[in-house]
Amino acid sequence: MILKDTFYTINSLNFEDNVLEASISIDPKHRIYEGHFPNNPVTPGVVQLELVKEILGTQFNKPIRLKTLATSKFLAVLNPVNTPEATFKMTVTEQDDQTLKVSGQLSTAEGVCLKFSGTYQ
Repeated sequence: MILKDTFYTINSLNFEDNVLEASISIDPKHRIYEGHFPNNPVTPGVVQLELVKEILGTQFNKPIRLKTLATSKFLAVLNPVNTPEATFKMTVTEQDDQTLKVSGQLSTAEGVCLKFSGTYQ
């Protein structure tokens, strides 16, 4: 499922010196929140990890898939009603022609929601 332009939109995307920064806006009325949870939307962790993959794909203009997830720590609730704007900051290192080593975090004005590291292809 592609979430870009339905669940979220990219406001800015910048890749410089192996650091990828993306600012996004999340739609609090998206159907994902019908079950997670009505009147108190909480962005599921698996969706947050999908956002990482899609933003990498947008930057590198190709389909990206998660190869290994070394760490993922969900530190705060990502509620788009309270904070519809979120920011990714990732360090991206190319390991070979096909593999990216990525570590970073997803934050809102309220603080860090997710810290993660892994490899993507």
